[in-house]
Amino acid sequence: MSTIEIRKISITDLDTDAIVNAANEGLWAGGGVCGAIFRSAGHDQLQRACNKIGHCPTGSAVITPGFHLKAKYIIHAVGPRWRDGKHKEPELLYSAYYKSLELALKNNCRSIGFPLISAGIFGYPLKGAWHQAITACADFLDQHRNASMEIVFAILSGDIIKVGQETLLEYGSAYKIAERYDWKTTEMPGKHDTFVLHRPLNPQQMKALRRGNIPKQMEDKWFWFMEGDTLFAHRSWTGYCIYRIDFKPDGNHIVTVNRDPEQYTGTSAAEDAESLNKLLNWWTNDTYDYYGEWLEETVDDLEKAGKITE
Repeated sequence: MSTIEIRKISITDLDTDAIVNAANEGLWAGGGVCGAIFRSAGHDQLQRACNKIGHCPTGSAVITPGFHLKAKYIIHAVGPRWRDGKHKEPELLYSAYYKSLELALKNNCRSIGFPLISAGIFGYPLKGAWHQAITACADFLDQHRNASMEIVFAILSGDIIKVGQETLLEYGSAYKIAERYDWKTTEMPGKHDTFVLHRPLNPQQMKALRRGNIPKQMEDKWFWFMEGDTLFAHRSWTGYCIYRIDFKPDGNHIVTVNRDPEQYTGTSAAEDAESLNKLLNWWTNDTYDYYGEWLEETVDDLEKAGKITE
């Protein structure tokens, strides 16, 4: 399962398999992100490795070891300097991202961290820089569906993150990790109940849950997202929080369920446990099928109402 995420973190602190350096054609240590990566990796070692390569043209990428970084590899991608948008800047920036991802896949990386290439001293306009970044990443994932890749943008500025999140929803929402502000939400009311849900979940299932779900169709009843080890499940039409699940390593998860009769009609912890297990079955599939869920829930409702029988 592939994802695109934007985090407020220094790129040198990422523990992805590879991180990307916003490099220059000569592969020399520079300022900004480039300088920080050289300092953290070990300047002399990294510079010697870059000197052996010698050069990288704009729009391309090369790879070196990560040395003292948490990341195993550093991919050095050269983005274009902004002139006026008429000198192939968009194509070159797109290519720098795409070739970085090709190198990562070739070297068996399953996670990669990017800065926002060319948006610093190279002067690329912010919105355009995000558009090329997200488009290139989404295109790569679309064209390599059998390869699972976690893509992280490491950004320190809240204002830059905000533009990135907006762009990600516009151009690459299929791979976006859901977050609280992606949808309208209403907090869990004072009228609620708690129970323990006994259910083991493997790492792949937790990964699917952490990706969350941002509704796109009317039949898609749920918006859910995770913060830490807590999942919040909201009805998409109303925004009401129906379930909060605090996941525990021993498989005995604490569920808080909405008991406001104007927001949710469920009254039985046993029925809620059954319903929640069905939801978790759908949500932890490699591909969440909201339409199949909608059909099955509709049939269940009709059966309970006595309108259809077996």
